[in-house]
Order: sequence, then structure tokens, then C-alpha cells
Amino acid sequence: MGFEFSPLCEALGAEIHGLVPETIDRADAQRLRQALHDYAVLLVRGLDLTPAAHVELTRAFGDPEIHPIESIRHEQQPEIIVLGAGQSGQPDPDDPSGDDLIGALPWHSDLSYAQFPCRGALLYPRRVVPDGGQTGFLDTASVYDALPTAMKDRIEGLEVLHALGPIQEVINRAAEVDYAAEPEAAPQFAPVVHPLVHRLPETGRKALNLSTTTAQSIIGLPEEESRTLLRELTEFATQRHFTYFHSWQLGDLMVWDNWRTMHIVTGFKRRHPRLMHRTTLRGGAALCA
Repeated sequence: MGFEFSPLCEALGAEIHGLVPETIDRADAQRLRQALHDYAVLLVRGLDLTPAAHVELTRAFGDPEIHPIESIRHEQQPEIIVLGAGQSGQPDPDDPSGDDLIGALPWHSDLSYAQFPCRGALLYPRRVVPDGGQTGFLDTASVYDALPTAMKDRIEGLEVLHALGPIQEVINRAAEVDYAAEPEAAPQFAPVVHPLVHRLPETGRKALNLSTTTAQSIIGLPEEESRTLLRELTEFATQRHFTYFHSWQLGDLMVWDNWRTMHIVTGFKRRHPRLMHRTTLRGGAALCA
């Protein structure tokens, strides 16, 4: 297939031109997987994907994984999760609460609270918003490369405790499930420990594991020192020149390497809910120091 790549921005990523999902063969899939390892984030524009086609395209990048939170799975295609903040309870046109911002998520990596974090994801919009609702990305391998040598030496070998913690409330809202009334629906995840600096298996590059929604503490450090170090690393990583923010259009598809990136979602007005479909790439292994 004659698809090509061009830089997405100076910080990271590539845009794919000329991709026709229906004609992808084994060699094309190898190119796509290699591109994901090379660029960390990929964008394709102008697609028209059914849910089944979305899942099939996911297979070109890796093995789809069923998301552990059952309540947000697509009814016909369980490999897809439906991210539809604000779909229920729409405000009246003259209701000032319609301008309240919803749907925001801080910088994070997906499923970092699991023993085996997912390897990546493919996000496709079904309904976009007129303002806001951007998804931002940063490359934690490039961030690690840019750290001062003294900081690299300081964090080598450290481990981070990850737990669902405060993000549980965000999941509750996204899933629109009343876990107080349906406690059996609440997902259960034991805290896990991941290396703060891990190696990407395909390239050997080092990357940071910072996911701000789940990183609770650094093992072995006093609480204040742990909190300060995580804050310093996050402030360094989220500097604007490391990031790309995507404004969604219908037909866009974003693919990212979850072991090498963090992403963020900016808020959007409650009166203009957005609807996204996301597939998940199976990680199948723990992050390796």
C-alpha cells in the first residue's frame, strides 16, 4: 500500500496519508506497528469506520484487548469502549449549567493501575464538540532523554505505587453507573507497583511512567519527598514544547503507544456532549526496568 508519513508536530507523532483500512495486508501492518514504535502517536484523517471496521483496523496494530470495566463496553463490539460524557440529562437551552465544563481528564496513561498496562489505543470520534474537548499527548521517552543527568541518576531504579484512587469518581461519571446502588458493578483493582523508569522492548529506549491519575507514591521515599519528586517530574514532562493537542474532526483516528505516552483531555461544555469510541491494544506484560 502506498501510504506515507509526515511529522505531526515538532514534539512527537506522525500523520498517515493514503491509508485505506480495507486493503491493509501483513506488510502494511508491520509498517504501521513499526511507525507506532517510531513516532509514539499517529493520526489518520478522513476515515469512515463502522464499529466492526474500527476493531478490524485495531488488529493491524496489535491484539485488541477487552477493557476490564464492563459497563463502558460497546454492546455489539465489546472490544470498543464508549466514552460519552454528558450523553444523558441534557440541559435546556436557557439553563446556565449547560456552560459547565465536563469530560476533563488530567495527564495519564491508560490502565496504569493494572498489573499489565495496555500497550496502546485507537480513538475515533462519533460526535465532536464545537469548542474544547481536545486530546493532548506527550512522549515520555523524549521527556526522559531531556532530563538533566542528575535527575536521571536520582530516579534510576525507583518504583511507583499505582492505584485507581481518585480516578474512580471519573470512571463512575463516564460509565454513568451508580456504584452506591450497584456495588457489584464497581471494578476492583489491587494496587500495583511499576518502575518509574522503564525500557521499551522494541527499541530499548527509556521512558517515564508518571500517570498522574494513579501514581500514588514512590516506594521507599518519605511521603513529602515522594510527592515533591512526582510533582517535579510532572511539571518537567508537561511543558508545552513536549506536547501536541489535537482538535477533533469527524473521521479522525488517533493511535498511541500507551507505554511511551501520557495524554490529557480538556473539558467541553455540558450542552455539547461528545461521543468517542476507543479500542485497546493488549500489553500482555509488565513494564520492565
